[in-house]
Amino acid sequence: MITAFYNTSLKKKLMTIILLTSGVVLCLTSAAFIINEMATFRRTISEELLSLADIIGNNSSAAIMFNDKKAAQETLNSISANPRVLAARIVTKDGELFVEYLAPGADRSRLKIGAEEAPAEAAGDAGALWGLSKEVRIWKRIVVDGTHIGTVVIQPNMQGHIKKLNLFFAIAALVLLAAFLIAYFMSMKLQSLISVPIMRLAETMKKVSEEKDYSLRTEKTSKDEIGSLIDGFNEMLTEVEERDEALRQHQDHLQRLAHFDDLTGLPNRALYCDRLSQALFQADRATQKVAVMFVDLDCFKDINDTSGHRVGDLLLKDVAARLQTIVRVSDTVARMGGDEFTILLPNLEDPEKASLVAQKILQNISEVYQVEGNDIYITASAGITIFPDDGKTVDDLLKNADTAMYHAKNNGRNVFQFFSREMNVKMMNRLDLQNNLRHALERNEFVLYYQPRINIADRCITSMEALIRWPHPEKGMIMPDRFIPLAEETGLIVPIGEWVIRAACLQIRKWQTQGNPLFPVAVNVSAYQFRRKNFTETVTEILEETGVSPALLEIELTESAIMKDVDSVIKVLKELNSLGIIISIDDFGTGYSSLSQLKRFPIDSLKIDRSFIANATTNADDRAIVIAIISMAHSLGLNIIAEGVETEMQLALLSAQGCQEMQGYLFSKPLPPDLLTQLLHDDRERKIQKNN
Repeated sequence: MITAFYNTSLKKKLMTIILLTSGVVLCLTSAAFIINEMATFRRTISEELLSLADIIGNNSSAAIMFNDKKAAQETLNSISANPRVLAARIVTKDGELFVEYLAPGADRSRLKIGAEEAPAEAAGDAGALWGLSKEVRIWKRIVVDGTHIGTVVIQPNMQGHIKKLNLFFAIAALVLLAAFLIAYFMSMKLQSLISVPIMRLAETMKKVSEEKDYSLRTEKTSKDEIGSLIDGFNEMLTEVEERDEALRQHQDHLQRLAHFDDLTGLPNRALYCDRLSQALFQADRATQKVAVMFVDLDCFKDINDTSGHRVGDLLLKDVAARLQTIVRVSDTVARMGGDEFTILLPNLEDPEKASLVAQKILQNISEVYQVEGNDIYITASAGITIFPDDGKTVDDLLKNADTAMYHAKNNGRNVFQFFSREMNVKMMNRLDLQNNLRHALERNEFVLYYQPRINIADRCITSMEALIRWPHPEKGMIMPDRFIPLAEETGLIVPIGEWVIRAACLQIRKWQTQGNPLFPVAVNVSAYQFRRKNFTETVTEILEETGVSPALLEIELTESAIMKDVDSVIKVLKELNSLGIIISIDDFGTGYSSLSQLKRFPIDSLKIDRSFIANATTNADDRAIVIAIISMAHSLGLNIIAEGVETEMQLALLSAQGCQEMQGYLFSKPLPPDLLTQLLHDDRERKIQKNN
């Protein structure tokens, strides 16, 4: 029973508790009123009849004493006007009937008022009312001078009061029923105020749990404790909804970070490889071809170095936007990292169509960009590989496209190149060289050779140029034209360049301690190394570390290197010049400098590129260029050095035009330090003999 009650609904529990409570309270209240009414009647009739019995006893005492029954009867008959008396008797002390009175209509057979009913001993003055039935009676002893002479016995008429009590019971029952009905309807209303909101709250909770919809809310219908509970529940749902939304956005962000490039919004490597894998699967089933294209911006590092990474990032976003406008909807453009983009061209009927796309891409990329109010020009190189001709896996195709792209860069840039097997062999060799290059510094494999410069007038040594060489322990001598471009691409040119400057200064210091004649030593500095913010500090530290005079160090920069971000270049050149370091422009004539720009640079020498010297005696145009450069240098007060002089005819031409210095195989090839030391001794001896 109790278990069934606990398992029933809240509505039924409330109804049962309220009705039971109301019923018990009403029944107890009604019983109390009935008992009180009965007690009141008993007390009232008892007091009234006892008073009447006392009067009768007093009035009939004389009649009893003188045995005057007539007088005693008259005394009893005097109570006939009292409707409450049904019968009355006076009995002697011996219990014998003296006189009696019967109310009109009284049934003697039902009366219980004989003498035998009186108590054996009249010990008290008051009678008792025993119950409320017709047999109820009271008695009163008649005492004269302390002597018991008789007893007055009265039986009350209970019919009227019983009717009154019955009417009271009927009214009480009706009131009880009405109160119970009112309690029932009130409980219905009360439980609706309590259980209905709670049931709605429970339904909302269940719906939220099933549908995971945290936007649901429970309607608040009151401002009581249940209303506060609903407010708390709704606030909890609001917090959960906000956290769920924040979590969803965070998951979306993580998902986007996992599959899309944060800068350009393009698919990243992971998503691109997934799409490429699907495209290869479909192409294999449909016997179709797929093109994979690598697009890499040319000289993008220069833009980052000169204009800053913010401009570089904005440029990458513009390039990404242009690429998306060129390809089909079914194609995929992705950013693999840095300035490298990859394009997936599925469903190709003819691989040559990939070349049309590549041409359009290179042309579009090379058009001017407007970035923060500045015009920026850039080109790109592209490599293309075809499935299944060049590879059948994602890794093979990506590797081959990358290989083709590097060959495009080596072929002059701003071009595209299809992959070939020969490229793969070359790329493997390149990767092998790159790996060896990374360890060359650690293993101290680099050496410096020195090529002297001579004064054309007296053919004596005036200075020398330090040239790096790489005598690989297994591959033999590796010349700079093979590993320097690779070092520039990988960024290794910076530590290699610092090693060259330090090694040259250490050699100068060694020659100084040996008592050899000292000449300035020139070192080539790449544009990437020169544009680093701490270049001047690095050179200063090396000079202080080795104890070499700045006047013995010469920095050579290519003409193309100084023509980018001219103001920054001039600032660094002035810093170097103020230290006393000699500044030279190497390979002059191959760049795009003008006389108005050249005069702004704090430089000491110009080196005529060997390509002009080689044909100066046979080609009129080259000869005219050499003469013009020499003349311009004279007008600017600059020293002129001719590179690559190999014949007497070339030397004669340079001498006739007033060129001061030359460098080339005609005098000496680059030599290791020990052989150059011997050459310095020979040069000194020649000077001594000439002076003598």
